[in-house]
Amino acid sequence: MKLTLTALIVLWTAALGLNAAEPRVEQEQSTNSGVYSEVQAKRGEATYTQACASCHGGQLEGDGFAPALTGPEFMANWTGTTVGDLFERIRVSMPPGQESSVGAQDKIDVVGFILKANQFPAGQSDLAKETEGLKQIKFEPKQ
Repeated sequence: MKLTLTALIVLWTAALGLNAAEPRVEQEQSTNSGVYSEVQAKRGEATYTQACASCHGGQLEGDGFAPALTGPEFMANWTGTTVGDLFERIRVSMPPGQESSVGAQDKIDVVGFILKANQFPAGQSDLAKETEGLKQIKFEPKQ
C-alpha cells in the first residue's frame, strides 16, 4: 500500500489526537494572566518616581489634570482596551513635552508597575516592548 504525503500527515495528526482542519488558537492573555514580572514592576516604580510622579502623584492618584493610574476611574477608562494601547499612549506622549527623555524599555517597565499598583498578578516574564504582542493582552477587571 502506497501512502501519499497528505495521507501520512492526516494519519499522523489523527494518531496524535489533533484535527488538522482546525487551526490552533493561542490562549488569550489578559491583565489577570501574570503578564509582567515583579522585577519589571520594581524597575518601573523607580522610573515612575523619577519621571511620572510629579504629575500623576506618588500613589498614582492623579492630580486633577493628569489622570489617576489606579482605581475605578482608571479601570473604567482602560477595561476593554489592551496593554498595548496603554503602552502606546505612554510611549508617544509621556512625559508631555519630553517624550524622548524616557526610553521605551523604561516605559514598558512603568506599565508593569501600573499593573502591579492595580493589583494584577505578576508572572515570571517581563512585558516585551513590542506593541503588536502587547495588543494581544486585554485589560480586564481584577478577578
